[in-house]
Parts: sequence; structure tokens; C-alpha cells
Amino acid sequence: MEIIDRATAAFGPYRASPQPTSAVLADIRALGIRVLSDLPEAVLRERIPADIAEAHLSTDPVPPHTGQAMDRPGFMAPPRAADTAVAVTMALSILEQPGIHPAGEALRSLLEAVREELTQISVTSIDNWGRGISPVLQSVHLAALAPSLRPSEYVRYRITTETPHRPTRTTQDVEQRARKIPTTFWPSWTVRLAPPEGVHARALAPVLAALLLIPNSRTSLDQAAGLIGDIDGTEVSRLLQELDDLPQWPDIATALDRLADHLDATSTPIDYRRRRLLDYTGLLPHDRWLEICRRTGTPPGTGRRERIARCQLFQRLSGLPAESLPDDLGGLDSAEFRATSLRFTALQTPELVHVLQQEALTFLASHDIRDEPVTWQPPAALLAGLSLPGPDPAHVDLPRLHQLVRERQHPVQHAAQVLGTTVEAIRHVLDEHPAPAPPLTKSAARATGRIRQQARQAIPAERFTRFYLDEHRPLQQIATLTGFSRRVLTDLAKEYGIPLREGPKDYKRRGTVERAWLIEQYVHRRRTLPDLAREAGMSTANMARWAHTHNIPLRPRGGASHQTVLRTTDEAEALPAILRKALTGPHGRQRLARFLAVQPYPTLTEAAQDLGIHQSALVAQINRLEDDLGQPLFERAERGRAMKLTRFGKRVAAAAQRIRE
Repeated sequence: MEIIDRATAAFGPYRASPQPTSAVLADIRALGIRVLSDLPEAVLRERIPADIAEAHLSTDPVPPHTGQAMDRPGFMAPPRAADTAVAVTMALSILEQPGIHPAGEALRSLLEAVREELTQISVTSIDNWGRGISPVLQSVHLAALAPSLRPSEYVRYRITTETPHRPTRTTQDVEQRARKIPTTFWPSWTVRLAPPEGVHARALAPVLAALLLIPNSRTSLDQAAGLIGDIDGTEVSRLLQELDDLPQWPDIATALDRLADHLDATSTPIDYRRRRLLDYTGLLPHDRWLEICRRTGTPPGTGRRERIARCQLFQRLSGLPAESLPDDLGGLDSAEFRATSLRFTALQTPELVHVLQQEALTFLASHDIRDEPVTWQPPAALLAGLSLPGPDPAHVDLPRLHQLVRERQHPVQHAAQVLGTTVEAIRHVLDEHPAPAPPLTKSAARATGRIRQQARQAIPAERFTRFYLDEHRPLQQIATLTGFSRRVLTDLAKEYGIPLREGPKDYKRRGTVERAWLIEQYVHRRRTLPDLAREAGMSTANMARWAHTHNIPLRPRGGASHQTVLRTTDEAEALPAILRKALTGPHGRQRLARFLAVQPYPTLTEAAQDLGIHQSALVAQINRLEDDLGQPLFERAERGRAMKLTRFGKRVAAAAQRIRE
């Protein structure tokens, strides 16, 4: 009577979507007819009060009317009050539940009493229950059938939402959504949705992309696979079944549903359909790769590293799997190539990533695409509150990760094991936040990218050719003339494609001292020759000869410079512990002052311009300070994100500020 007296109903499952009185009464009538027509006597006795059950079952039940009775209002009403009481009592036991899903559970038990298997009941069978049924009852029916639905139907009808419903999106809507989705899905989301074991993230990424076209649409799995790229619909179905077997499957479906709604409601910055159709023949040509290596101090390698860089750039730009790139451009799909690619990810530096990002923007501009970023990721906030199988990359300890990837031969796997996460999570974090180049120590200084970069600037290909081929100078003479070791010159010759003459290999003998290391330790760090000789395993006289070979003037024995170093060390002992390592050498206070000065700037480049310092000098000072302290001070600037202090950097800044005050 309360329902009849009001224009609309907003109780139970109708609370989220109030319905007109006529629609709610139609729902009660539809459920009542099912009860009177199909519910077994034993079930009725269990679920309704005994007096009503006795009155209803004491005489032969009156069959529901059919035929022309449908056209006569009121004629459908059961002729006995007891029959009406049974119908209304059972209907309201479902419709008075506190929401659609609880009502669905109540309806499920009724349906299971009517049919042995829920799979015998279709999603649309409720359409035959009567006229004017509300969309709320349709949602309750879908919630009731949830355990029997196939995984694709579970996603299609949005079963995990508050109001499951049949698809409303048109074919045009789905095609528009497909333009916003990369074939390989977004790495930050793939890491969260992929289980640590069983399904590999590389195989799951295109499946997730296809599944994202299913929510609220009538698109089949095969059609979705075709819209999103050259994917096998059978593989989509197989991996979907594996996801369905996971305990986190309902939350995975919720994540896909939220993301589909977000894409439908939001204008995203990248048209992936256009990206998939671009011609990538001219992406990262060989000469350009060599130039990038020279600029960033990256060893160019023998060709494989170049192919890996091109593959990764292709995948970021196109959203397609790396193996989709033609073989002649680098697209290889082998376990060995993928392992090498993983190691390349760990060895990337912020400088290399930044330059490759600029190269990608240049490539897009060459195809008249100037209003799109290289990559884009959906907001991670859409995953809030969900229990997902994969780890959250945001929880990876970034300073610790950067330290780990510089220590081992297989750094990504090692870091994943130590940090208790997955290889894909580590790969994603390193792609977004590459580890800074390792400090220039004795062991790292030999033929490092930093020394090669200096060599390239000092000895371009034309000068090297003139010295070695035209004037027939030996490598040792060129090394003495230029100040670079024979090892560096040998690598430089390979990079320039200059064949080397057969000759003695004495540059590889034990006891070689590199000029850059000797300058760093003897000139900048003011260490003594006997100390350096002991470390190198040679006599002091031999170390002095190396200094003469490299044209490094020797300090007088003892003297003021040595006393200055001792005094600086003593003073540092009285300072905060976090700063001592930075202040035990000469010019430490100047580097600390420069560090404080650059904090407000978004990039080191802008800081150098305003402070009147050459950019390379400023970068070298900050790198030296980070080397001395043993941890990064800044998260370097990237496209769209300014440079900012790390947590360790904030502690150092606070301590340095107290000293200055």
C-alpha cells in the first residue's frame, strides 16, 4: 500500500534508481507470476508463513491466465487472496533486499529452485515475465545469474557495478573507444592486472586491450581483437579464462569497467589507431643513434643495442608489440633478444631517455603530429580500493632500485628478487625513472660512457681518421697526444668504423693507469702518489711515471695542499653526519652551496643559465656531490615534470641550510 500511495519507489534495490509506481508493481506482478507458475510446493512451504502456505496449497492452484486476458486490466489478478499473498510475499522478499546484488542473491535461490542449473536460464529470459518491467529488476536478474555467466559476459554486463545492465554502447561508440587504447595496453596497468606467475605480462597486455572494448557493448571477443590490432581472438578467450580463475577476477573486471567508463567520458591525448598506421621506416636511423650515443655518453654497442632502442621507441610510439617492427628495423622476437632488452632497460640513463623522448617527438612531427605526447597513462586513481594480482610500482623503493641495478650482471631480475616485486614492475619503474649513471670510480672509469663522450668531443671521426689512417700514427702516440687511453681509442675506432692495424696489445696489461682516474684521484681528490700506488698494486715511482705520461704535474711532497686536505677532514668531523662525506675533499662547500642554489629551478639547464654556470660544470658538481654522499639528491626533470628533491635530498638540504644559517 505504501508503494501504491506514492508516485515513485526508492526502497531496497530501487534506492540507487527510483522507479515509477507502475514499474515497481509490474516487477512485483512479474515475480509473483513466476512463483505461482514454477515454484515447487516444498519450496513454498519453506519460504512463506505457514498459514498462507496452507491456505494456498489446501485447494488446487489456479493457473495464471493467458491469451486475451493480457488485454484486460485486473483480470490477471489471482482469484483468491491466499494466492495473491503468496505472490506478493515472495516478490517482496526479493525486492526489499538492501540493494541490487543482495536482491540478486535472493532471486538466485528462487531461480535455482525452478531450474537445476542457472545456465539453463538466459540473460533475456526475464523479458517474457510481463510488460513494463523496470530496469532495476533486469539488473537484479543479471546479478542473480552472475555465477553462471561466461567471463566475457561478466565484463559485458558490468556485473561488478552497483547496477549491472545490458549493453547500451553502439558500434560507433566502441570504435571510438578503440582509438584510445594501445594494442599492448598501458604498462602501469598491465603490471597491476597481471598475476606474478602463470600469465606473462607480455602476452596479457594485448588481451587486456581487447577486453577493454567489451564492457557495456555487444562486441564479440573476435571483433574486439580485430579492432585493437592483429590479435588472435582465441588467445584472448584462453587468457580471459585464466584471469577468471584468479581470486582477484571480480576486481580485475571492476578495473576494466572503470577504465572503459573513463575513456568513454574523457578526451584522451593520443589517437592510437592513427599511431598504429604510421610508417616507422625512418625511426631512429643508424647515424642518429650514433649521434645520440655521443651526446649522452652511451656505448653504441655492436648493433643489438641500437635495435633494442629502436624497438622500445617503436612500442612506446605505436602501442604495438615490439616484434611488430619489421626484422630489418630491429623487430626480433626471441628469448635472447628479450633478455638483452631487459638489461638495456636497466642500463638506460636519464640523459639517454630524455634524448630518445625528443627523438620520438621529432618523429611524430615528421608525420604532422604535433599535439600529442609520446606516451600517456590512465590515472592510477581508478584502481583505488581494488585487490589486484600484480604489485603497485608506486611502492618500489626508487633509490634502492637505482643502487641495485648498478650492482649485478642481471640487474632487473636481481632487483625484483631483493625488492619482492615482479620483473615487469621493475622494468616499468626504470622506464619512467631510469637510474643515474654510476659514479666515476677507478673500476667504473675504464672505458665508461662518460670518458667516451669526452673522447668523441675531443677526437671526432675526421680527426681520428687523419691521425690514424692519413698520418699512420700508432694508438699509443694518439693516446699520449690526446690524453685518452688506448682502450677508449680502440672503442672509438670501432664506433667510427675504422679498422685497426695489428699491433701489440700492451694496453691490456696489468698495471695500466687511466688518465681520467689519475686526474680524479690525484688532482681533484688530492690523494698522494704512494696511496694511489698501493691501491693500483705498483711502486710510487711507477705511478709517478704514469703521471708524467699523462702530462699531469706532480705536487711537491707534503706542502700546503696536503695540510689543507687534512684540515678540511678535521673540520668535517664537527659537521652533521649526513654531510661529512661531501665535505672531506676540496671544494665540497662550493658544491653544497651550488646544490642549495639549484633547488628552486625546474631543471639543471635553467639553473645553470640563471646562475651563470656552464651546464656541464653544474651537472658535474651535482653528480660529484651525489657520488660523495652515495645517494641521488634529485629526481631529474622529464617532459611535463619538473626536477624535484628526493627524500634523501630534502634531508641533505635541511642540514646544509642549517650550516649556512
